[in-house]
Amino acid sequence: MEYLEQRRELVEITEELYREKLITPSGGNLSLRLPDDQGFLITPSMMFKGGLKPEDLVLLDPQGKPVERRSRPSVETPMHIKIYQMNPKVGAVIHTHAPYATIAGLYGLSIPPITLEAVRFHQLPVVPFCLPGSRDLVNQVAAALEKEPTAQALLLQNHGLLTMGRTLRLAANASMSLEEACHMATICRLLGGEPKLIEPEKVEFLKKITVL
Repeated sequence: MEYLEQRRELVEITEELYREKLITPSGGNLSLRLPDDQGFLITPSMMFKGGLKPEDLVLLDPQGKPVERRSRPSVETPMHIKIYQMNPKVGAVIHTHAPYATIAGLYGLSIPPITLEAVRFHQLPVVPFCLPGSRDLVNQVAAALEKEPTAQALLLQNHGLLTMGRTLRLAANASMSLEEACHMATICRLLGGEPKLIEPEKVEFLKKITVL
C-alpha cells in the first residue's frame, strides 16, 4: 500500500478530531498533499470517522481524480483540490463540524482578541451556505480566499469550519484552537459586559508572527 506513513497520520488525526467532537460519525473531511506533488489523500465518504483504517483513505492524482476504488472519496473533494490549487503552501485541509465555530458562522460573530488563539482568527471570512459538494461551494470558498489569501480558516455558514496548514498537524491544531476561541467568545457574550481585550498594536504584532 502506497504512502502508509501519510495514511497513518491522516487516520490518527481524524480519530483525534472525532474524539474532540469536532467531526461527527460521518461528517467532516480531511486531506493532505503528498510529497513532490504526487497527489493527495482524502477521507472517504459516509464512513465512520472514528474507526478508519489506512486502506480506507482515497488516493487522488494531482488533478484530484481517484487512483483506486476501494472507497468513495469525500463529496467535498473538489473544494479541497481548489484550495490546494490556489495556494501551493497549503499541505493539508480540514473541514469540521465544530459546534462553537458553527455557531459563530450562523450569527456572523467576530472572534474578539481575548486570547492568543483568538488573535489568529480575528474577523474570519464567512462563506454563505451552499449545498455540500456543490460547484457553488467551491466557487464561494475560492472567492473568500481570493479576498483573504493569507486566511488560515474560513467559517462555512450552517456547515462548519475549514482550516488549512502547511502540515496536517498544523491544520488540526488550527481547528482545535479556533473552536476553543469560539467557545470562550460565546461564554463571554453570555456573561455580558466587556471582556478585557488584547491591545490593537499587540494584535497586529501577533498576527505578523503567525504563519500558515
